[in-house]
Amino acid sequence: MSKKGMLCLLLVMCCLVLTACQEREVFDTTLPANRATEAPTEEPAQNLFGETVVGPTDYDDGSYDPASEEGGDWEEVSEAAAESTLAPVIQSDYAGATPVIIDPIDKPTPTPLPTLSFSYVTYEAAALHMSFEGPSGWIVDDSVSDTYVLTNPDTSMDYPAQLTVRAVPVNKTYSKNELTKEVKGMLDTLAGSGDLTGFSPSNTADRTFLGTTGVYANYTAEMKETGAQIAGRIIVACVDRTLYSLHVSYPRGYRDFYVDNVFDKFRHSVKLN
Repeated sequence: MSKKGMLCLLLVMCCLVLTACQEREVFDTTLPANRATEAPTEEPAQNLFGETVVGPTDYDDGSYDPASEEGGDWEEVSEAAAESTLAPVIQSDYAGATPVIIDPIDKPTPTPLPTLSFSYVTYEAAALHMSFEGPSGWIVDDSVSDTYVLTNPDTSMDYPAQLTVRAVPVNKTYSKNELTKEVKGMLDTLAGSGDLTGFSPSNTADRTFLGTTGVYANYTAEMKETGAQIAGRIIVACVDRTLYSLHVSYPRGYRDFYVDNVFDKFRHSVKLN
């Protein structure tokens, strides 16, 4: 091709390129100033239970305090209870450390109580129309027609244990609530007798007695005259319109022994004639 032809071809190509540039659409990518800072619009949280909208809570990020649901982690206590739990003030180089209560090395060792053992015989409480097994050799007092008393004659004890059973006719069958009132009345009588100090009764509870439901309670006290520490158990039941009560009292240190070997021995052996 001649130089003149080549020159004509180049001119044609340049015209085509210029035409294409003129036809290209130009878009403005510059955003208005107010749109550059506008936050994206979020849909409001759906409210199912009222007017207050609560957003989601992240329970797994370590910042959630479950105590916030309970209104705080402090409980209101009485003044006396608060005083009883206050830690002592420590003036030492170790103040601020957790105090540790240590028993003094010269704390006296309690003197072991002598071991007791009983043999048993059958007692006939004719006026009460009953018989039962009790420790042999105990002193009988049946001078009151509706009451039968056994007393331990062992003078080595600071308090002579007693078993007292009573049978009183009534005009109806007692309910559990009425039996409970009887037990509480007996406890009140003991507390107000003038012979005891520091009288402390337990709550009442149910237990089988004379083949029916009985109500019983325990107590502890101190003999005002001698200072002897004592304890006892009372139980009542109503059978055939007769109110039966059993009261066993004993030295406090022998509580388990007397409950197992006198109180329960009566319960398991008593027979109504």
